[in-house]
Amino acid sequence: MDSLTNKEVVRLFFEIYNSQDYEATYKYIAPNYIDHGLPQVRRVDDAIEILKTTHKAFPDIKVVIDDLIEENDKVVFRGHFTATHLGEFVGMASTGMKVEFEALEIFKIENQKITESWGYWPLSEIVSQIQASEKF
Repeated sequence: MDSLTNKEVVRLFFEIYNSQDYEATYKYIAPNYIDHGLPQVRRVDDAIEILKTTHKAFPDIKVVIDDLIEENDKVVFRGHFTATHLGEFVGMASTGMKVEFEALEIFKIENQKITESWGYWPLSEIVSQIQASEKF
């Protein structure tokens, strides 16, 4: 495998949101990966389950990377997502609502694999955009 920069590892990981190529996750996330924002994610297979769950709720989700900032073994991601709520999400049945949000995440990279992450995903903002359909 060619040597990837830490930024390239993160960029290629986010392509999985767009491609839904779950096998690629094994290339970019370490087996013992820990997501500090999601206590149920303690290994790469847990991360794949989160991706699959996300795609069930938002099959057309797309991410655009706005910033990748690298320092030492960490990469900060800022990006925005667009999606349509077409499946169950946090207990809410499909509404067909379009959602758009920005997310921030810090990734620790070791040996060209993501080993840890700390993220801010605006769950309350996503939920309120979905619930906007119930007001009409």
